[in-house]
Amino acid sequence: MPFDDKSAPIAVSRPKKKAQLRQHKDNLYGQISETKFNRYVVHDIARYRTYVQEGGAAVYSQAELDELEAAGVSDRLPPRATGYYLDLAKRSRAVRNLIKARPEEMEDLSGEADPSNQLRYSPIPGLLHKYELCLIYVVRTCSSWCRYCYRSDFLTGKTEKDTASIHEITDYITSHNAKVASGEITGKPKIREALLSGGDPMVLSNRNLFDYLNALADAGLEVIRIGTKEMAFFPERFDDNFFEMLDLFHELHPHVLVALMVHFTHPDEFLRVTEDGEWVRDEHGRFLRNPLVERAAQRLRSRPFVTLENQTPIIDQVNDDATVLRVMQQELKRMGVNNHYFFQCREIEGYRAFAVPVEKAWALHAESQHGLSGIERSRFALSTEAGKMELVSVIEGDDRLAKIGGPLGEALADGLAIFRLHRTPHETRQSDLVIARRNPEALWISGYEDRILYDGRREESGDKFGALLAALGPALLDAAE
Repeated sequence: MPFDDKSAPIAVSRPKKKAQLRQHKDNLYGQISETKFNRYVVHDIARYRTYVQEGGAAVYSQAELDELEAAGVSDRLPPRATGYYLDLAKRSRAVRNLIKARPEEMEDLSGEADPSNQLRYSPIPGLLHKYELCLIYVVRTCSSWCRYCYRSDFLTGKTEKDTASIHEITDYITSHNAKVASGEITGKPKIREALLSGGDPMVLSNRNLFDYLNALADAGLEVIRIGTKEMAFFPERFDDNFFEMLDLFHELHPHVLVALMVHFTHPDEFLRVTEDGEWVRDEHGRFLRNPLVERAAQRLRSRPFVTLENQTPIIDQVNDDATVLRVMQQELKRMGVNNHYFFQCREIEGYRAFAVPVEKAWALHAESQHGLSGIERSRFALSTEAGKMELVSVIEGDDRLAKIGGPLGEALADGLAIFRLHRTPHETRQSDLVIARRNPEALWISGYEDRILYDGRREESGDKFGALLAALGPALLDAAE
C-alpha cells in the first residue's frame, strides 16, 4: 500500500551548488542512473493514522497515538519509518521498540542539546574535525528515525549544525593537509578519512552521493566512510544503479577504500524472522538471513575496495540482552560484516527513556564476548567530548577496604570503573586511563565526574592525580606523623 511522504524537510539545508560541481562533467554524470524508490515513508502521528486506515502495518493502537499526541512527542523527534521496517516491526518487539515513540520520552528532557559538545570541533558548517577523520553532514533525514538517535538535534534543526557545502569541505581539507605537510600545523595529523553522515547518506540520489565521493577523493582522501542504516531500514536501496555508480567511482579512484559503517541494532534486522518473531535455522542449526539484506551484503563484499563495519548503541528494550549481542556479533561476522563498536547511549535530550546504565551495558557486552572468537569480538565505548572512551573493566569493591578511611577507602569499598582513551584528538593522551569510583546508576560519563580518582583526560600530570592526592591526603598526613 503506497504512501509517499512529500512533506518539506524538518530543517532547511544549505544549497549544494550542484551545477558548479558538475560543470563540464556531463559525460561522467550521464553514466549514473537513478531509481525512483517508493519507501512508503510515514512521518509524524497524523500520517500514521492515515497509513493504518489505508491498510498499512499497525504498530500503534489508537489509544497509544492519542497518548503520544497528548505528550507532544513530535516536539522532541517526530516518528518516522518505512513501510518495509514497519512490516518487520509487526513481527519483532525489538524493532518495534527501536522506532516506536514512547510518551515517557517527554517526562525528562534533561541531556545535552549538542551531544559531546560537537560544535566545538566544527571549524566550518557541516564539518566535525576531531581526529585524522572528519565527519561531514550531507543530508538531514533518514528512511526511519531511531528514537535514541544522538543526531536528533541535527535532524530537527535544534542546534546550529548544518549540512555541508562540498566546496567548503574540500577547501578546508586541502588547506589543513598542506599546513600539516609544511609544519605550520603540528600535533594534529593530516585528514586521511571522511565519514559521510547526517541523516543517512544512502537516502541521497546516486548522483548526489557521487558528488561527495568524487570530490573527497579528488581532495586526496584515502578512506571514505558512509554511515548508514539503510541496509536495515530499506535494503532495496542497494540496487543495480547504486552498484554501477560505486563501480564508476572505483574506476576513477582505484586506491580509495569505501567503508560502509552499517548500523544493525538487533539480529531481527538481518536474520529471517517468522510471523511469530522467531529466527529460522537450516538443517545444521545455522541461522538463515533476510534475503534482501544478505543480497546487499554479498554484492558489497564482492568488491575488494569495500569493507563493512557495524556499530550501534546498547538500548533499553531493544538489544539489552547478552545472548542477543552475542548472536549479533557471530552472525554479522558470518555475513562478512566486522563488529566495530557497541556504544553507550549518548546523553541526548530525553536519553533517560532509552539508556541502559553504563556498568550494566558494559556487563552485558562483556558477557556477550564469552564464546566469541577473536575475529568476532567488538569494543564497548562512550563517544565523549574527550574522544572515544572504552570501558575496559569494572572492579568489584570490598567492604574491608573501607578501613583505609577517607574518600579512598570509600572508593575501594565501592569498586572502580576503568576507562581507556581509545581515540582522542590529543596525541599525548592516547591510551591514557580514567579511573573512577563505581556508580551503578550512571547513564553517561557525567555520572562519574565527581568520583574520578585519576583523570587521563587532563594535560597536566598534576591535574591527573589531583583527586587521588586529595583522597590520599589523610593517609599521607598520618604517615608523615
